[in-house]
Amino acid sequence: MRIVLLGGTGFIGRNFASYCQPSAEIVVVSRNVPLAADRVAGVTYVQGDCASQDFLRQVIQPNDHVVYLAYNSVPKTSFDDPLRDIQENLPLAISLLSVLREVPVQRLLYLSSGGTVYGPTEADIPIAEDHPTHPISPYGITKLAVEKYCRMYARLFGIPVVIARPSNPFGPGQVPYRGQGFIATAVAKILLGEEIPVFGTHGTVRDYLYIDDLCSAMKMLLDSDVQPGSILNIGSEIGMNNIEVLQEVAESAGCGLSDVRLNFLPARDFDVSYNVLNSSKLRSLGWRRATDLDQGLPATIQWVREHLSAA
Repeated sequence: MRIVLLGGTGFIGRNFASYCQPSAEIVVVSRNVPLAADRVAGVTYVQGDCASQDFLRQVIQPNDHVVYLAYNSVPKTSFDDPLRDIQENLPLAISLLSVLREVPVQRLLYLSSGGTVYGPTEADIPIAEDHPTHPISPYGITKLAVEKYCRMYARLFGIPVVIARPSNPFGPGQVPYRGQGFIATAVAKILLGEEIPVFGTHGTVRDYLYIDDLCSAMKMLLDSDVQPGSILNIGSEIGMNNIEVLQEVAESAGCGLSDVRLNFLPARDFDVSYNVLNSSKLRSLGWRRATDLDQGLPATIQWVREHLSAA
């Protein structure tokens, strides 16, 4: 089995490459090849522009399994420059899908965003895949647009794409202060004694998924025979507000919530107050979450501690 990870040098890509070793041949494609110390042993790294169709034709082979992780923005930067968010992400998607019309692959797995594509909900209940999508960030709108293109190409040209909408992954390897990853940044701020802003009385409600559980779901979707164009949520189905998460992190780090410097601020209009995913569709395929938040925090905290020491 040959798996090509487009944009595979980030948090999810590195962990997924490790997860699939050594049972699969892994090729990571990125604009920048990581330093030797940051590479996963046994993985082939290829440097190039994923928006170039000529380059993609050289990398992707018939019968490959392709994981589409490449994305050039995060929610915050998409607000800062919505036009750039479109210009850097939509052409890449169209280039890839156009190449896959010519190169028959076994599966294309597109990692979308369960946290942003749905937008506000009328009731605080876990969100299923058929829930209306009304994203309120440029990031979520662009992610949803890529989904639409994927489903169009699946319908018109038979591209075997499956769309995954993960919740909020956390775990070792997630670099803090990157605009994504509340837990990693919260860990860093607690360890450094920095102030943590909380918007609203308790902050927003989200579900958090340990990275190994995300990787197991991704691998299942690569191997499954689900219908092309299918959309599946990947989440813990357990909603926690920011205060509850910070309490768990503080206790796992050896202190208490009273030791954490909190700065309560007014709720923000662009924050969705509740986003918890219903993953029953994925569970019906046999997937099960194996790691609770408190079980995944020690390794996460240790990694962030070492990262801060090395910085």
